[in-house]
Amino acid sequence: MILKRKASIIIAFLIFSDIIATVIAFLFAYYLRNFGPFRVFLYEVQPLSVYFKALPFAILLLIAIFYARGLYKPKQRLTTLGELFLVFQSLTLWVLFIMSGSYLVKYDYSRIIVILFWTLGIIFLSAGRWLIGKIEGYLARKGIFTTNILIVGAGRPGRTIADQLSRYAKQGFRIVGFIDGNGIDRNGLNTVGGLNDLYEIIKKFNVDYVYFANPQISYEQILNLVHECPITAVEFKIASNIFPLINEINDLRDIETIPSLSIQKATPSLPYLALKRTMDIILSFPLLLITLPLWIIIALLIKIDSSGKILLTQTRIGKNGMPFTIYKFRTMQEDTPLYQTAPLEKLDSRITKIGKILRKTSLDELPQLINVLKGDMSIVGPRPEMPFIVENYSSWQKRRLSVKPGITGLWQILGRKDIPLSDNLEYDFYYINNQSILLDIIILIKTIPNVLFGKGAF
Repeated sequence: MILKRKASIIIAFLIFSDIIATVIAFLFAYYLRNFGPFRVFLYEVQPLSVYFKALPFAILLLIAIFYARGLYKPKQRLTTLGELFLVFQSLTLWVLFIMSGSYLVKYDYSRIIVILFWTLGIIFLSAGRWLIGKIEGYLARKGIFTTNILIVGAGRPGRTIADQLSRYAKQGFRIVGFIDGNGIDRNGLNTVGGLNDLYEIIKKFNVDYVYFANPQISYEQILNLVHECPITAVEFKIASNIFPLINEINDLRDIETIPSLSIQKATPSLPYLALKRTMDIILSFPLLLITLPLWIIIALLIKIDSSGKILLTQTRIGKNGMPFTIYKFRTMQEDTPLYQTAPLEKLDSRITKIGKILRKTSLDELPQLINVLKGDMSIVGPRPEMPFIVENYSSWQKRRLSVKPGITGLWQILGRKDIPLSDNLEYDFYYINNQSILLDIIILIKTIPNVLFGKGAF
């Protein structure tokens, strides 16, 4: 995909520029300390060779901090002032790490060199990035590595998206046109065809992004269009108004700063999967041990309240469509059929007295910690569904099965059962396409008050 290739090339040039700027800033700092005005009344510092031994590690640390701060992400580089501020923050953090690390390992160094490097680094690193930006803008004007965007919908939402994207023309963003109705020109906009021509238009204009900005097109229609699209390189986005509800998440917006839901298939990295599995084990095992006394109390209350088993076991569908056995504390009458639609109201006659409390507090799901330890589930992810529901999934709906199911997820923290799952597939798709440890942590933190106050649970 041209867009990804462009991003990789720009990132490579940025890293190269940052390394060169770092070396130049250090050499200038060393020169000013030893041979410039800062030498007055000061002893000569260690030879240059001593610093060169530590410099590669210092550069790697700086690159890592820049990466963590988003300085290799396009959305952080839209404005020179914003990028300069991030460089300032990152270099300051780098200086603190260097000073702390040197103190711990008893490494002697010149504090003045570090301060001089911090000052010069801001100048040289920012200058290098400004130059890369100018080169990037020049290539964009020449039509090299442009990002071609098609907007579905020529109404107000579509025009708003176009206006925002036009501000980033220097980054190579180019609106190829609008799709509206049957392809009739509207509002003096460049209408390139109708919805039935979508795939041909994508191919003709080498489209990178398709924005759905027509509220009259249902999610069902959009997801069918995406699923049936033979061109896999294009990324589809739905302009959405759901995301301000979770504005604590810092990575909801892409480079174009338009709240949107990406529905292109994404593959999580192996380091993320390994870290997620580690976090699952680290959290679930102690939590299981700590809550064991509560398990005994719950088991006794279930036995006293109604006859039947304490633990409910069901077959659920997990990652890649693999069935597994899920564990829950029983909350419904013993004669309730095992596979039925979950209760949608608080007064459901199938729920026992103690079951209402367990469901309200989500304590009925404590045994799923066993599922997490076994590897069938994760702490965070889409809820696992029963086989008879999955059997009726459309092809695009089966994308929910591309990740491990979880005990909690976006659906739970944004409304849980107040909103039917069938109307909330966008939450699962957002999670699937934006998996990260930070997002998992935020979901876990927001789950706590939901469980304490029983929001949407019954």
